Amino acid sequence: MIKLVIFDLDDTLYPEIEFVKSGFRTVSLIISQDFGFDSNYVYNLLIEAFNENKKFVFNRVLNHFGIYNEDYLSYLVSVYRNHNPEIRLYKDAEEILPHLKKHFLLGLITDGNPYTQKIKVKALNIENYFDYIIYTGEKGDKYRKPSIYSFLDLINKFYIKPNESVYIGDNLEKDFKGPKDIGMFTIRIVRNNGIYRDSIAPSQDFEPDLVINSLFELIDLLKEF
Repeated sequence: MIKLVIFDLDDTLYPEIEFVKSGFRTVSLIISQDFGFDSNYVYNLLIEAFNENKKFVFNRVLNHFGIYNEDYLSYLVSVYRNHNPEIRLYKDAEEILPHLKKHFLLGLITDGNPYTQKIKVKALNIENYFDYIIYTGEKGDKYRKPSIYSFLDLINKFYIKPNESVYIGDNLEKDFKGPKDIGMFTIRIVRNNGIYRDSIAPSQDFEPDLVINSLFELIDLLKEF
């Protein structure tokens, strides 16, 4: 019987692209104010650069304008990570979390800059749904997915066996190997606008046990365990 349901955050409970866009809007305004460029033009360049390659977006856009500077780059990265984002839960997450809270322990494991991830959790107003949240960035690289350690920490906190828990995530490159390695059941949620929708599993070990297209499917699935 399932006692603990663990979620990933980005692109599982809310669309990460909305955080990206929100951050780019904030950064484009800063660049516009500092250098006089049109903020909409800067924003569109950021989006275009992101769609081409998700890495080093700010570097490439600053080089485009001929204003690249290491200190200014660091400043913009800080602005992006620390801005108050305009984000909201997916509709299914908004409805499923209060339902699951009545029947299961709920956990959240999220990678990334811990301060940024906490800002997201606060903006989404979901902290009270979870019995335990692990920000892997606070614990060090050893705990980042696909490591097993964050998952072990969470189940051990509640004295729950791996086969009494289920993990829901989205990214084939890192989300499912850790929980599978310790015997958890894993579910991938595929979002149409997910940043890692087209991610590729490095090997069979990284594949989830099941794929769903809506968190509403969990209501019946969890009854089957």
